[in-house]
Amino acid sequence: MVINKANVPPPVLPKQVVDVPELGGEVIVRGLMLSDRVRVMNMAASSGVMVSDLLACTVVDAAGDPIYTKAEWEEFGASNFNVCLELFKTAKALSGLDAEVNEKKS
Repeated sequence: MVINKANVPPPVLPKQVVDVPELGGEVIVRGLMLSDRVRVMNMAASSGVMVSDLLACTVVDAAGDPIYTKAEWEEFGASNFNVCLELFKTAKALSGLDAEVNEKKS
């Protein structure tokens, strides 16, 4: 039976609120949007995913706007490496990237 659009639930990105005192409070880390996921997967296949690339499209404020650009994450990460690494791990998990890497290893 063909579905009725009225009965289809709206898509929901996985999100997690993370306290980042170095940024002045809490941020939202969300899963990748489709276009970002394709771009990140293409980068991963050719040269690997850079932390700043992933953070630029997954770490947002209360309005859903990116906190920093890729270049700004590079600068922030120069003195806040561990913070960026933890945000990166969260973004990867929410985006299912860890699961995809494990599937490819099998």
